[in-house]
Amino acid sequence: MNHRYRRRNTAAFTGASYFALIAGLFLFCLGVYNADWELNVKGYYLLCMVLITITCIMVQKVVRDNAEDKEIRLDNPKHRMRNTQAFTGVAIAGLVIGYAMFFIGLYNATFELNVKGYYIAVILLISYSAIGVQKVTRDNAEDKEILAEQDAGREIRG
Repeated sequence: MNHRYRRRNTAAFTGASYFALIAGLFLFCLGVYNADWELNVKGYYLLCMVLITITCIMVQKVVRDNAEDKEIRLDNPKHRMRNTQAFTGVAIAGLVIGYAMFFIGLYNATFELNVKGYYIAVILLISYSAIGVQKVTRDNAEDKEILAEQDAGREIRG
């Protein structure tokens, strides 16, 4: 049989993932820029946003690596895990700390409820889209390699 491998993500899903992340980062930064806050408060919320974005990507990578490594270990018990337990723990702890800092800061802030809701909604958009971007980037890279191997195999059989 001559089955062609299908990509896991459409171009629309990949584009939507990147668009959502860029839009979320832009909206968060726009809100902070236009806020009537002291510079240290603006820096605090920007730092929380960066920490949450980076650790969302790290956690998605770690979870996926660990799941793939467990499958590989069923066939090859000597397979070396890509992430140590310490790295996995640090990634998860970083995400928890980022969310804790963000939500504690918002809880104690004197902002109106609609402002707090805006920042919560945008940070959740950033979180989800950061995970999505990491997923589609990795899927697309793996799919590209698989399709290149298939094309090379077809040329040889030609």
